[in-house]
Amino acid sequence: WHSFNMFPRVIKSNHHTISMSQHEYGKEYFDFYKKFKAPVVKISTNDSAYDDTFYDTFVEKNTQSYSLFKKNLERIQEVNKILENQNSSLVLDLNTYADTIDFDDEYTSRDLMINPIQKPELNPFHYFKIFKDPIPYIDNTINKIKFTRINWNDTGLLSPVKNQGSCGSCWAFSATSALETFMRSRGFPVNRLSEQELVNCSPNDYGCNGGMMHTAFEYIIENQGLYLEEHYPYVATTNNCSQPPFVSKAKGSQLKKYKYTIPNSIVDMKLSLLENPVSIAIDADNIYFRFYKDGIIDLPINVTKTLNHAVLLVGFDQDDEGEYWIIQNSWGEKWGQNGFCKIRIRPNEGVLLSQIYGVYPS
Repeated sequence: WHSFNMFPRVIKSNHHTISMSQHEYGKEYFDFYKKFKAPVVKISTNDSAYDDTFYDTFVEKNTQSYSLFKKNLERIQEVNKILENQNSSLVLDLNTYADTIDFDDEYTSRDLMINPIQKPELNPFHYFKIFKDPIPYIDNTINKIKFTRINWNDTGLLSPVKNQGSCGSCWAFSATSALETFMRSRGFPVNRLSEQELVNCSPNDYGCNGGMMHTAFEYIIENQGLYLEEHYPYVATTNNCSQPPFVSKAKGSQLKKYKYTIPNSIVDMKLSLLENPVSIAIDADNIYFRFYKDGIIDLPINVTKTLNHAVLLVGFDQDDEGEYWIIQNSWGEKWGQNGFCKIRIRPNEGVLLSQIYGVYPS
């Protein structure tokens, strides 16, 4: 229980009352904290009991957190005004990261990968499916690309939105979510596979410091599947590799192979999506993705620099402005549109570099 001075600190003038709050966004900060952080003790059911003194006291208990919050709130407000003036559908808003992310720091967050995903080399064996299996590929291209939309979230086969916490394990979350849908579409009911097994045990990845989805799939193939999350729970830290005793790998998780998408090929990404959700990499180290709330992210290519975050590509659709990808993130349901976002489809590397690297179970 916190004791606070209940009397407003105000100056009475002949005409009106002037607030003497020391902190411009004290109320906004308290509301943010109440919504996204630890539960806050209620001092009253009456909103008028929360006065400037109360908010000032609350801020002073969390000064470092508040200063980052203030910087991000002002930046979000500023960017939203610019987007509105450009008639953009994109809207940013506060979320759980508002008091932890500092875009003026070179390394902004523990949930992005320290070891970024490298742009794949153009290896015909991996990518040029048209050479490997020309007749079905051409047939698929002609017949299926007529689809104007697909959304795996409408199928009942997609996993619910997960939350990786403050660990750069997005690569493991993207890989398990892709495999879970693959399993369900083949008649293997699965609740959730173990991301922690990948974080601890995948030898060519870096645990909470990052990894790649194709190396996660390699581990799954070589180790005859993955354990269920209930048998190997997620703890958001990198630990020594161990195997839970007396349990088997999840039935149906014994992956045999995976496919890459052809880099920078919108057609191939769409065709791949018809088979399964696709694990892709993006540049998430920017205000537009980090504080995404609604609309479609559509940015010039020079805004983005490196592939530092893995997500799941679950669909594509279109509006009056053109086509867009539908992405499932692993930052919980309070991020974005209940854990999802939309990214405009553009030629070549794509918005947020989203069309460079894609891989999926097959």
